Amino acid sequence: METLHVMIPNADSVNEFVEVTGDFNFDMDLCDGNRCVDAKSILGILYLGVGKVHELSVPGERLKFVEDKLSAFVVSE
Repeated sequence: METLHVMIPNADSVNEFVEVTGDFNFDMDLCDGNRCVDAKSILGILYLGVGKVHELSVPGERLKFVEDKLSAFVVSE
């Protein structure tokens, strides 16, 4: 698994993030420290909180694809 740093700026953006990740046919986790949730879960993402940088675990062979699709949320850290 590879890691991308992403930020979902506000609660309104959660739906957009989940719509994109929901189309992927592979699993991804969104983590904040030792708390991890399914990156396709609206409630999970809201649990972690919005407006801060999280780590997105992505299968290595899918990294570039995910980075392109989620470019609006990817941040450099």
